[in-house]
Formats: sequence, structure tokens, C-alpha cells
Amino acid sequence: MPCAAQFTANSNFRILLIDDNVDANESMAALLKLLDYDVRTAKDGETGLEVAVEFEPHLVLSDIGLPGMDGYQLAPALRKAAGSRKLVLAATTGYGLASDRLRSQEAGFDYHLVKPLDADALLDFIARQLATY
Repeated sequence: MPCAAQFTANSNFRILLIDDNVDANESMAALLKLLDYDVRTAKDGETGLEVAVEFEPHLVLSDIGLPGMDGYQLAPALRKAAGSRKLVLAATTGYGLASDRLRSQEAGFDYHLVKPLDADALLDFIARQLATY
């Protein structure tokens, strides 16, 4: 069981979840909030960018196949909005081919996570990102 000090550290780590699957997005947000992360959600790229500008997340987990502005367009826009601020971008997508991974990397994503995401593996991934701050 995590100690109270870990929960305090988590609350300073801002995570933005961008996915048009609202149920999955809200479920993951609820889990992360239980672990005391500061979490916001968006269901499309345009809204995700607006939230990111105001929220200044440390980590963005974004689907690629979003309506309107897709993840490939969103990643460079998020990088530009962050300026010199450290930002970790992870694509969370059903696209798992090597060419998909390369395309997400070229768009500016740091990581490419293939759905369906294992909750324990995702929580471990997030904890590793927290440890770098």
C-alpha cells in the first residue's frame, strides 16, 4: 500500500487524458484521481490542446484516432504550446504496427502504448514518469 507521502507527490503531477472513448477516458481518470494524481480529460484534439494550454500537464496520454485534429496533428501543437516546459507525450492507440510507432515518434510522441492498455502496466508507466520529475 502506498504511503501518504507518495499521495502528496502524486497530487503535484498533472496528467491529461485525450480520447474520444469517453467511458474509457473517465474510468482511467477516476482511477488516477483515486491515486491522487491531478487529472483532466478531453474527448478531441482541439479541446485537448485548449486544456493543455491552461492546465500545463506533465504527461499527456492521447489517442491517435481522434475526431477533428488527430493525434499526429495534436502532438506538435502540444509541443509548441509547452514551449521549453518539460512535457511527456504518450500515444495510446490501437495502431500497433512498426510503421504506426514510427509515425507517432515522428509526430512528437515520446512513447507509443498499444490498446487495450493493461491497467497495472499503465500505472507503472505513469509512476516511472512521475519519478523523472
